[in-house]
Amino acid sequence: MTDDFVVVWAVAESQLGNEGGWLMVKHIERGWELPGGIIHEGEEPDVAALRELFEETGMLGVARAIDYEIIEGGCVVFIEVAETPVPQSWQSTDDSIDEVGWCLETPDNTAWGAHEIERLRTHDWSASITLRS
Repeated sequence: MTDDFVVVWAVAESQLGNEGGWLMVKHIERGWELPGGIIHEGEEPDVAALRELFEETGMLGVARAIDYEIIEGGCVVFIEVAETPVPQSWQSTDDSIDEVGWCLETPDNTAWGAHEIERLRTHDWSASITLRS
């Protein structure tokens, strides 16, 4: 399946099943959004998601599932990170990202609507393609 871009739904391993937070990045032009970007030629979507997560947030994770039905023209990869969520945001090394932070609710000035975030937050990942990366 060919898709142009990947979106990362990253949650802390310690928060699984507890309706915990998720990672978002504040893009300098678009505002708050989920990490992600273009899938390079020959790159698998889960690898692209892990690369984008690291480039934009500095975090490493494990890709657990992928879903091609959530967003048109792209895919969403569910990633668990071993980091513990903290209330403070931090700087990204990516020049197009102002800050990175854990969210418990959809922030203001977002490129994503609250309904889109809620759809991802409540998505049944067991119905998606399971990954072992």
